[in-house]
Amino acid sequence: MNPILQTILIICTVIFCIFILSVTRKKKLAFKYTLMWLLFGVITLLCAIFPSIVVQFSKGMHIEEPTNALFLIYIFLIIVIIFYISVAFSKLHEQVTKLIQTNALLAYQLEKMKKEKKN
Repeated sequence: MNPILQTILIICTVIFCIFILSVTRKKKLAFKYTLMWLLFGVITLLCAIFPSIVVQFSKGMHIEEPTNALFLIYIFLIIVIIFYISVAFSKLHEQVTKLIQTNALLAYQLEKMKKEKKN
């Protein structure tokens, strides 16, 4: 791996991890998502510090350039993150739907009680 690319990856990954921790400290990111993004950062850092991992992976996958293998790893990790976020979003959507339905039922019951009280 190119030493310049290696240095850039290490610097950017450290800045990225500091940013993630900063956002988490401000309570703008949930802890479970922090762990996921920090894991992404650790994998990136390992690939940058030990480029032989990427080289061996690229040889094993019959990919000519280790940089292309690195992009393949990133694409895979991003797909995993998107899937994880989609699952979380689906759960939240389900909870919001239940809350809306419960709110509507309570509003209906309240209106019904107000009408009965007037009579």
